[in-house]
Amino acid sequence: MAELDVERFYNRLKKLHSSFVKHKNFWNGAQSMCLNRGQLNDDEPYNRSVVLHHWLFGYELPDTIVLLKEDGNMYVCSTKKKCEFLQPAIGKDAAFKIHLLVRNKDDNNAENYATLLKQATQGSSAKENSYKVGVIAKERDSNKDGSNPNWILPSFEKKLDEAVESKSMELVDVTHGIALVMAAKDDFERDLMKKSSVLSNKVMKHGFVKTLEEVIEEDTKITNEALAQKIESILEDPNKIKLNVPPEDVQPCYFPIIQSGGKYDLKISAQSTNDTMTTDIITVSLGARYKLYCSNIARTFLVDPPKKVSETYEILLELQDACLEAMVPGQPLKSVYKAAVSYLQKNGHGDLVSKLPKNLGFAQGLDFRDSTLTLSPKNGVTLKKGMFFCLSIGFQDLELTSSDLSNTPDISPVKKLKTYALLLSDMVVISEKGGEVLTKMGKAITDVAYNVNDGGDDDDDDDEENDDDGDAKLARKLAKESAADGERRSKRLARDPSAAAEASEGVAERERRQIELMQRRNEERVREIARKNAKNRGKDSDEDVAEELEAYRSPKAYPPNVQPNQVKVDMANQCVILPVFGNPIPFHISTIKNVVLPDPDNATLLRINFYTAGIALGKDAPTNMLKLVQKYAPYASFIREMTFRSLDGNNLVAAFRQISELRKRARAREIREQEEANLVQQEKLIRTKNERVPRLADLTMRPVFAGRKTQGNLEAHSNGLRFISTRSEVVDIMYANIKYAIFQPCENEIMVLVHFHLKNPIMVGKKKHIDIQFFTEVVDASQAVDNGRRSMYDPDEMDDEQRERQLRKKLNNAFKDFCKKVDAVAKKNNYQLEFDVPYRDLGFMGNPHKEMVQILPTLNCLVNLTETPFFVVDLDDVDHVHFERVTYMSKAFDMILINKDFNKMPWRIDMIPNGDKDSIQEWLTDMEISYTEGPMNLNWKSILNTAKEDDRFYMTTEDDEVTEKEAGWEILRMFGREDEEEEEEDEDDSDFGEESVGEEEELEEDDEEEDFDSEDDDESDFDADAELEEEGMDWDEMEEQAAEDDKRKRRMGDEYEEAPRKKRGGGNTRDSGGGRQKKQRRR
Repeated sequence: MAELDVERFYNRLKKLHSSFVKHKNFWNGAQSMCLNRGQLNDDEPYNRSVVLHHWLFGYELPDTIVLLKEDGNMYVCSTKKKCEFLQPAIGKDAAFKIHLLVRNKDDNNAENYATLLKQATQGSSAKENSYKVGVIAKERDSNKDGSNPNWILPSFEKKLDEAVESKSMELVDVTHGIALVMAAKDDFERDLMKKSSVLSNKVMKHGFVKTLEEVIEEDTKITNEALAQKIESILEDPNKIKLNVPPEDVQPCYFPIIQSGGKYDLKISAQSTNDTMTTDIITVSLGARYKLYCSNIARTFLVDPPKKVSETYEILLELQDACLEAMVPGQPLKSVYKAAVSYLQKNGHGDLVSKLPKNLGFAQGLDFRDSTLTLSPKNGVTLKKGMFFCLSIGFQDLELTSSDLSNTPDISPVKKLKTYALLLSDMVVISEKGGEVLTKMGKAITDVAYNVNDGGDDDDDDDEENDDDGDAKLARKLAKESAADGERRSKRLARDPSAAAEASEGVAERERRQIELMQRRNEERVREIARKNAKNRGKDSDEDVAEELEAYRSPKAYPPNVQPNQVKVDMANQCVILPVFGNPIPFHISTIKNVVLPDPDNATLLRINFYTAGIALGKDAPTNMLKLVQKYAPYASFIREMTFRSLDGNNLVAAFRQISELRKRARAREIREQEEANLVQQEKLIRTKNERVPRLADLTMRPVFAGRKTQGNLEAHSNGLRFISTRSEVVDIMYANIKYAIFQPCENEIMVLVHFHLKNPIMVGKKKHIDIQFFTEVVDASQAVDNGRRSMYDPDEMDDEQRERQLRKKLNNAFKDFCKKVDAVAKKNNYQLEFDVPYRDLGFMGNPHKEMVQILPTLNCLVNLTETPFFVVDLDDVDHVHFERVTYMSKAFDMILINKDFNKMPWRIDMIPNGDKDSIQEWLTDMEISYTEGPMNLNWKSILNTAKEDDRFYMTTEDDEVTEKEAGWEILRMFGREDEEEEEEDEDDSDFGEESVGEEEELEEDDEEEDFDSEDDDESDFDADAELEEEGMDWDEMEEQAAEDDKRKRRMGDEYEEAPRKKRGGGNTRDSGGGRQKKQRRR
């Protein structure tokens, strides 16, 4: 049974009531509204009352009276079932009081009518005797018609007429006010509108276009109406184009409109004719309705287009861009039409102004075409964020003269055209940036143009003249099929439409955008660095100041029992007291690089090595010691090592152990201090009380505490999340510290998870972490499989799979609900938190660490969250992306993401399949991240050092501000350019130099010799590999081999052992016997 979404109902009721109270001019001064819905009528799905009921209640309530008053009282008169449907909303919001009046057959609703009429004219702010009641005027006549005496609405409409005649009431139309309230969509509606737009886009792209290409290719005769019926069937069942959408959620907005052959009508009310479709200029319009939300798309397809038609179509594309720029929040709707006219006049196309339709589109939503919100020249309604429009522009009644068709083949149907029209419609959402197109299907000339009969006459003449020459026919056919003029073609021209679109639009356009993007990002980085330098100017960094070491203030502070010729370790003061010429000298433990205790001979030796200038200090050197060595290196003398000898080794052995332990403690303390150095003090968690807390149970946390699997529960409180493990370990994650929250449902993985990428790291155990994850495994990572063979139709196995699918769905829903609740709790406490879901369709395989994993983009990151260590790249920190090993021969390439902080090494993703390169580059361009590519691996440490030292790295000139240079990462393009120039020079030499032919032949011979030599090298490498494999035998095989060698030696005598040793001593001869002797000694 249907249920009312109470929260959504009250949100929209508040929006409706607020506009009704505050903006009386929108509602014609009405003091109450009577929003009645008549009987069901499938022929009128877009009646204002139907749309309003779906928007407000989520369902249509036929034969229902709805009265809304200024004071928030709402009266609903309907049948018992409909009143029960609305019952859950009663008393849930103090601002509104809902009264349900159940139909009463005994008195024919006389009491209910009296109550409604009394409330409609009572308690309003009007001072006049005549009260204004808002109604949907257009629907009143149909509401009065009713043959069934039990119907509620017809009699009530007559009561309203009687009240109007008695002048106690005045009815005013509130259709305009309802339209304005519903125009700006909420988040729920925006999601449905976007999905509806995608549906229309896919039906056009994968349904109509493919069908049209089949018709053109096979030269099929089909009427416009028959083709429209095919498209309608796809709209009713998108599974026909492999679109997994439930058919019950989808229906066409109208019967698709297909026009061709010179008969065109750009009105949305036009009809597809029963004439045979001609392959000339074809316009198609279709609209999809997804969960009652409407969208529309229209395209014009050009077959053998004359030059004038192509030029006019390019003007249409530019006109659409001009309209989109005008669709900015705060501007009136009429500004869009004005922008279109202004563009045509300023660019010398004034003759096309008269060819424009009367309006350039309309608002869409639950209503397919909102007549009050059209993009007409006189509509003064203001554009607002969240509005959705069908921007529909076109030119009609355009003429084609004989001169325009002079180059068109005679056999082309376009030759018969006298007039034509062009139409282009897209779904547009109003955002802060302006109009954003939702129907992404290509509309460039390369996407919609087909050259089918190009040069047909010449070919026919040639065929007649050379009828017997079959080779010539084949040559002409292949030449025509391999022609490439940049336009998309059908199979008859052997040109795949998607390939042409990818070649022209996907590559050329992407390169153009990348050039602009590179310039813009260079300018932004120059400004960022300037602001950063200005901010840090005059500030001395405390990190560069070395801290002086002090073990004791004076010799009096020495520990007792210090002997003049004895090594003493003071664990409390972290120093080692060493005897130097009989004097005890303290050395701080951080000055000691290592300590060595050689195997004792006649005496025990203890060698202590110190950090000194002039040698590599090593990565384990204390940070402060590095600064001290650098500080005193220019003028101080350093002790490199000290060795102590003793006949009694007990003291030196004890000192060795104590020094080693003290160094270990000092190293651990320094690591802990470094871990905690950048920690930010977190606020204290405020636990939610007297309220049910959102909770996920039986979760596993990564990273773990102390190397153990950490399981527990995750709770959402007022200002953060708290994880409590089964061992009572607690981890708090504050909402304010969460930079990105990611929810990854389980589809092909074994786990469902939520992941938090933090702004500042927190301590988990003894280590700080910036990525915290909670997950539940759907299936075990490893399962025991029995030895028995099982059939694919085994009922037990099928039951297991079914249970696994149900468990996946259950866990995904549980995590999804938890994320929604956490989002609601955060918003309630004024925190901004939104969970991202990775885009699986943009994912690709790669190796960011030590294994191949799936890399998935999110809105702000590039991540792999299923394997550890986590791979999370914040796109805001990425300065540039470079692709390495991009060649025609390689099957994979590497992706380098350069950090804006040049002190940090770039992120790497290795071994990405070549097939993913175009999609990755397209995604990077959409995310406005610049990229370059090259054939070889680069030394990034050297490159970053160069970039870090160059103050003008992002500028286009040298220090003299005159000499030009490559700006920023544009320098990475230089490798490809040099290679291309060299190739061009080689081609020129080969074309015009006769001597180069001989040289090339000699080079080829040399190459063959080199190949032959390389084969010999390969053979020697193979022998080496075989030897390595032999050395990898296990112990049992080695025992057997040794026993056989012993037997062979006894048979052949001692000479067998002598010979291999001589050969091995020479160093150049590899001998299997030597290898065996080596194994025997090792054994």
